[in-house]
Amino acid sequence: MEQPDALDRQIMAALVRNGRAPWRLIAEVLGQQERTVARRGNKLLESGAVRINAFINPVAVSSRGAFLLRVVAAPRELRQVCSWLADQEESSWVSALSGSNQGVAEMFVRPDELSELLYHRLAKVEGVQSFTMMPLFEFFRTPSGWTPDVLDEQQNAALHPDEDALRATSRATGYTPLDDTGLMLARLLHRNGRATVDELASELDVSKATVSRRFDAMTSSGALLIRAVVDLASLGFPIESLISITCTGAATNGLGEYLAGLPVTRWAGASGEQLMAQVAMATLEDLRLLLADLQIRDGVASVRSSIYAEVFKRSTVRYHDGIPERPSAAA
Repeated sequence: MEQPDALDRQIMAALVRNGRAPWRLIAEVLGQQERTVARRGNKLLESGAVRINAFINPVAVSSRGAFLLRVVAAPRELRQVCSWLADQEESSWVSALSGSNQGVAEMFVRPDELSELLYHRLAKVEGVQSFTMMPLFEFFRTPSGWTPDVLDEQQNAALHPDEDALRATSRATGYTPLDDTGLMLARLLHRNGRATVDELASELDVSKATVSRRFDAMTSSGALLIRAVVDLASLGFPIESLISITCTGAATNGLGEYLAGLPVTRWAGASGEQLMAQVAMATLEDLRLLLADLQIRDGVASVRSSIYAEVFKRSTVRYHDGIPERPSAAA
């Protein structure tokens, strides 16, 4: 499709904030006619510029934990290694870095599965030279709560509350597996994240009230995540970087919350004194200014940044040569 204009980018940002927001609500927030917003929004969805994706949160429904995996590979084999990682059902996002011949991925794995994943599967992939894997004990921001600097604070609040309550839920102990109805609902929404309650009720052969009740329960508990998968360059942020910060003392939480409050931060997590963040920037100068700001903050021992060379998976959606896969026709 043609390059998105300012209104297209506002609609994309609204869908990032709330992928299932009715066109009527988005139109009210943007001060536009509903007919115009619906036409523009549907065009964005049909073109693949935006995809509303739903997926089950492994931490909320199983004993899996979140880990950050870094893989060093021979340069000519790095894309193959990243493609392999992206094909694994344990991975949520996978990217190749430009700062070194590394791939990085968020993985959801049970502790007793680590050996099988790392030394029985990953170690056999051609080109892998070494790897490190660290548990993510804390999340300060996920793409569900990203607020790109396209809409203002009031507009974002009108579309959806902040994800802080959801992050607290994800840290709660214990989990509840989904039943067959919950699993089928998640599959249907993975195929079409904006499917109506009527459509879902018809597919599941249950009442609309049941669908609404189950959907609300699954999303409020953090078991089901709804995310807009967008082309960041089309949204106005062509530079995506992984920032790694080594903190001193007890500074990790404060720095994590600071990063989470920045509109450039799409994801931020921590493992002990190590704080990692994905940021989306409009220019290299913006990235330089952010790094300079972080370097002078109390509790920061070191800051490193590596721009993403290629994305292979985002919010469980597989990418091929920079293009996200279309959802399959079958649920």
